[in-house]
Parts: sequence; C-alpha cells; structure tokens
Amino acid sequence: MMKLKPIKYPKRIRYIEVKRYNRFRLDKKSFLLIRIKSGNIEVGICNYENRLVCAYRGKNVKALYKKIIDDGWITELKHAAYLGMEVQKAEYAIKNRIKYVQASA
Repeated sequence: MMKLKPIKYPKRIRYIEVKRYNRFRLDKKSFLLIRIKSGNIEVGICNYENRLVCAYRGKNVKALYKKIIDDGWITELKHAAYLGMEVQKAEYAIKNRIKYVQASA
C-alpha cells in the first residue's frame, strides 16, 4: 500500500472563477439515452445514425459507468463526466421516488 504524504498548500491560492462554460464537442463514438425502468437505471448507447447499438441495465451506479467506459463507448472526458452525473441523478430519483429527466448535453 502506498504511503500518503500531506499536501503542501501555498499561502495564496489563485482560484479560477467559473460561472458558465459552453465549449461543446460531441463524443466521436456515441450518445447516451438514460432512463429508469422497473427500478433499474438503463443506459442506451446510440450511434450517430440514431441506432441503439448497446444497452446496459443495473442499480449499481459505479458498476454501470465503469463498465460503459471500460467497454470503450466513451471517448471524451466531458462525456464520461456527463454519464457519471446522469446515472447518479437517476439513482437519486429512484431512492427518493421522484421523476428522472435526462439533461441535454
């Protein structure tokens, strides 16, 4: 096991204030459709010919996004972040019995 050392912080930290960031790039490989059905989170992987090419289902958010990324469907870091955010939001909706609506990109 790696021994962790304390982080040394500078006396002054320069923060970058971020309010909006609109630079958008499509993932080269796919887009995602996410929904809740029968208590499961379902993630559809679609190509740019608007065809569903693969689908995943499960309740374990971490396992879902790791499997989708490991299977090579995500090529952009922002897309991976979006996937993680959306499946987490879907899990929250299931636990709190509220409606889930997938956010647009």
